[in-house]
Amino acid sequence: MRSNVPLLRGLIDQAQAAARSDVFLPKLEPHPASLVVGLGGTALGLWTGRYAPPDWRVELGWAALLMVFVGMLMFLLMQRQGVGWRLDFVRRRVEPVGQDGRSAELEYEGWRLLCVAGDKRRSLALEFRHDDGGKPLRVFQSRGNANQHEHRLVSQLADELARRLAVQRDGLSL
Repeated sequence: MRSNVPLLRGLIDQAQAAARSDVFLPKLEPHPASLVVGLGGTALGLWTGRYAPPDWRVELGWAALLMVFVGMLMFLLMQRQGVGWRLDFVRRRVEPVGQDGRSAELEYEGWRLLCVAGDKRRSLALEFRHDDGGKPLRVFQSRGNANQHEHRLVSQLADELARRLAVQRDGLSL
């Protein structure tokens, strides 16, 4: 997996820019086309083994193998675009973009931004939680198996977002 250090540095720079009124935190996930291509190659391989004419089996077998390989490369290299969370510093609002979720107004007291362990192995997540309880809003999660440098950058991003949104910052601090 490739490092997300350039992305994290860019997000920190955007959050620090006084002229910026918002920042978009992308959801780091593979593009769904990788699944389509990989499964299509698998299906072609299974079909070729049983039903393809003998004259075409070798060529179709290689095509199926190539499709599976391309699907794996796409999974590793292509990120889904335009899905994540927009944080509006002026209106103090958090809104989902391209995904299901609920918006939150951070104008009221009791909101905190936490830097916590993510769902993936060796990942960190940023979540907004309210003192009243309820489901937290997970607005960012680093990639799985992120290194210590990426973890420090996620922590710096949490510090900067909490400062700009004027909310309390809790959780891990690196």
